[in-house]
Amino acid sequence: MTLLDLLGDAAAIAANPIAGLAKVALDVAPDIAGLFGDDAEKAVSKLADSVRAITGTDDPAQAREALADPTLVFQLRSQAQAFAHEERMQQMAGALTTLTATLADRQNARARDSEFIKAGRSNTRANVLLVTAGFGIVGGIGFMVFGHVDGNTAVGGCIISVVTLLAGKFATAFDFEFGGSADSEQTRTLLAQAPPIGK
Repeated sequence: MTLLDLLGDAAAIAANPIAGLAKVALDVAPDIAGLFGDDAEKAVSKLADSVRAITGTDDPAQAREALADPTLVFQLRSQAQAFAHEERMQQMAGALTTLTATLADRQNARARDSEFIKAGRSNTRANVLLVTAGFGIVGGIGFMVFGHVDGNTAVGGCIISVVTLLAGKFATAFDFEFGGSADSEQTRTLLAQAPPIGK
């Protein structure tokens, strides 16, 4: 549920003064609605806290009167931007932690394979899994084509789901063996979503 959806419910606003304060914030500065992501309830709470701190009241009607002052509206926008920036940085920190853990895991697996090669052995388990995934992909597609299975049926949907899952695992194996194109893509995506430096 988005922030605007949550605050569009008049009954919820009437029953909850916090929602009323957040609605006042969006009425006087509608552009700040676009700053918040999926966590609408947290955004409502932060907006209400900001309105309360800026106007000094818990009453939505009094807050609306106080926010007739453009200086207070500017303060509200500044606080909303600071909150949204903080939230985005926390999300990016979480994504970066996950990416770092994934890279470390992959490096450990590559180091293990190097040790197998040095010892004159191969990673039989990984090879068997890769071959099994390949046969699963080809078998699933073959079964759909030659068995005339419609993808819109339950059986067809199940086969498509399994083939898609196996193809994803196959792609992961290729990334592991031939370099981290997926890791590079994740890094580029993460950097592209980063707020501009100096903001």
